[in-house]
Amino acid sequence: MMTSRFLTVLNLAGCILITGVILAQWHKEQDLGNRIKTISRELATSRSETADAEQRASQLENDVAQLKESIEATAASRQLLEEENARIEAEHREKLNELATAANEQVTAWQAAIDARDARIKELDAALVATRARLDEAITKLKEAGAR
Repeated sequence: MMTSRFLTVLNLAGCILITGVILAQWHKEQDLGNRIKTISRELATSRSETADAEQRASQLENDVAQLKESIEATAASRQLLEEENARIEAEHREKLNELATAANEQVTAWQAAIDARDARIKELDAALVATRARLDEAITKLKEAGAR
């Protein structure tokens, strides 16, 4: 009987041991399940953060592209304005040179007219002096003729 009792006890010990192993595995499975849930939540959070970061990066890239376009448009406008300004400045410089040349020509013409007038005044003054001298001489002759 000892053998049968021993086998029963041994069977009971084996069952308890197997139950302990099963409980240990079940507990380990629960821990792994909890870790999987935690990691799954972290993965979902990480994916969400990655999607948000990608969206922000896309928005920033779009903003950078728009800024580049704006800068290029501004640079092109600036270049056009500088060219237009240079053209207008050249036109004004040319017009100013034309006006200065015309003014110098007019001043030269006026100076020639003034010189001609002055020469004519000198001629007339000389003729007037000569006429005055002849008149004085004629008056003197008349006075002498009237006194005789």
